[in-house]
Amino acid sequence: MKGFRIYLAAFLILALGFSLACAKKTIRSDAPVSYAPAGVEPPAGEAKPEAASQEKAAALERERKLQEEDLRQKALREKELREKALREEAARREAAAREAAAREASSKAAKLEPIFFEFDEWTIQENQKEVMVKNGEWLKAHPNVKVRLEGHCDERGTAEYNQALGQRRAEAAKAFLEGLGISPQRMTTISYGEERPLDPGHTEGAWAKNRRVDISPLP
Repeated sequence: MKGFRIYLAAFLILALGFSLACAKKTIRSDAPVSYAPAGVEPPAGEAKPEAASQEKAAALERERKLQEEDLRQKALREKELREKALREEAARREAAAREAAAREASSKAAKLEPIFFEFDEWTIQENQKEVMVKNGEWLKAHPNVKVRLEGHCDERGTAEYNQALGQRRAEAAKAFLEGLGISPQRMTTISYGEERPLDPGHTEGAWAKNRRVDISPLP
C-alpha cells in the first residue's frame, strides 16, 4: 500500500511537470502577413492621385500664362509696326511737301507759275491758260533755259491711276507751250502722281492745291 502511494505521487509530479513545459512553448506561424501597415507610402515613382492632379493643373496654368504672354508680345510688336509705318508715312509726306514748296519757290523766282486742274481732269482750264501764256513769254525771253513739267494729283484714286493722270497733265502743259512756240527739246515731262503733295492735308482745299503741273527750270 505504501509503495502504491509512492508510485502515484511520482506519476502526479511527472504529469504536472509535463503540463508546465507545454504551456511555456511559443506558437509560431509561417503564414504570410495578409495586411499592409497603415501609413505606408506608395512605391517610388508612383504618384498619389491627388498629387498627380495638382501637378497637371499647375502645368496647364503655366501653359496658359505662356500663351497669354505670347499674345501680349505679338500685340505689342504689331502696335509698334503700325506706329512706325504711320511715322514713316508722315515723315515722307512732310519731306515731299517741303520739296514741293522749294520747287515752287524756285519756279516763282524764275517767274514760272504752276497751273491747277479740276478733279480727275487733265484739260487746261480757261483761267489757267493766262498763266501758261505768261510762262511761255518768260521762256521765250530766256531761250537757254530748259524746264521739266511735273504732273501731280491729289491722294484720291489708286497710285497707278494717279501716276497716269499726272503724266497726262504734264503732257497737256507741254503741248500748250509748244503751241506758243516753245521748242519741245527744251521741255521734259514726268509724273509724280500723289507722291509729292504741295499740301499734306486731307481737305478739298488741300486737294485743289495738289492737282497741278509745276514748271521747274533745269540746271
